[in-house]
Amino acid sequence: MRERSYFYYDVLDSTMLEYQRLREFHSGRISVRTGAQDDGVGRDGHIWLSPKGGLWFTFDIKHSGFVASFGLYTGYCVHRELCRLFSPLSDKLQIKWTNDIIYDGKKLGGLLCKSHPGSYTIGIGLNTNNEIDAELGKFGAISLKSILGVEISNEQLCYALINAVEKNLRLLSHEITYITYCNEHLFGKNCIATIDVGTTPFEAEILGIDLKGALIVRKRMGEILNLNTGSILSIKAFS
Repeated sequence: MRERSYFYYDVLDSTMLEYQRLREFHSGRISVRTGAQDDGVGRDGHIWLSPKGGLWFTFDIKHSGFVASFGLYTGYCVHRELCRLFSPLSDKLQIKWTNDIIYDGKKLGGLLCKSHPGSYTIGIGLNTNNEIDAELGKFGAISLKSILGVEISNEQLCYALINAVEKNLRLLSHEITYITYCNEHLFGKNCIATIDVGTTPFEAEILGIDLKGALIVRKRMGEILNLNTGSILSIKAFS
């Protein structure tokens, strides 16, 4: 397997956009990291606030075939690696369906995965050493620095997370392993959530995740739904 090329910029519009630009003339594996993003884009085109000090990067993974739960696989890898590196996180770190890493009810990071023929592109953003200002704070964000009390190396953490995603690729043919893990660490499980699936938001109890990565919820009248797309807007009550 060819070695990966790592690109770093002090500021970018978006690591995902720069990855796409580099891909036009670079055939090998790529990682693009930046100190800050001016125009970061998250899931469904939402703004991805990316201030100086955080870890913002995009990389690619070679994998043939489409895996519906690939985003949760990535969440599994990131969650496990963060807990391995920083043991104080373990008790309160959770995975929010479909693409966030949550600590003590606050957003620590987000993931964005895109499928291509023979590969995936993965964008990861983590609040590491950046300050949680009023703009970020209104979204309920938290940083590794504020949790651990020390700064961490964004460069080394970037390498570690890419390696974690690469070394576990065999699990993509054994979804039960990472889906079970995600269920064990699922944010909002057994709680009432407000959910948006592109129509009128509704309230439902979060029951878990099925083996295809769909969120299993129970509406107030007892109807069970398996949601393949959508977003959890808020959690009403914790058990």
